[in-house]
Amino acid sequence: MFTEDIVVGYWTKTAFSGALPAKRVNELLARVQKLQDAVKYAREEANATAVDDQEVGDAVFGYLFA
Repeated sequence: MFTEDIVVGYWTKTAFSGALPAKRVNELLARVQKLQDAVKYAREEANATAVDDQEVGDAVFGYLFA
């Protein structure tokens, strides 16, 4: 028994990468760092601010169930 190889077509393989250029990665990292710093600062400011206790829940539920 013999087998015969018959060419039925040609194809090419194209590989794609999801990698970003280093410049873009550095830009994104800088933005994330800036955002983290802003959130930390905002939390510190919020924790240092004195507020009066308010009964907001009573007003909301009073409106909903009136």
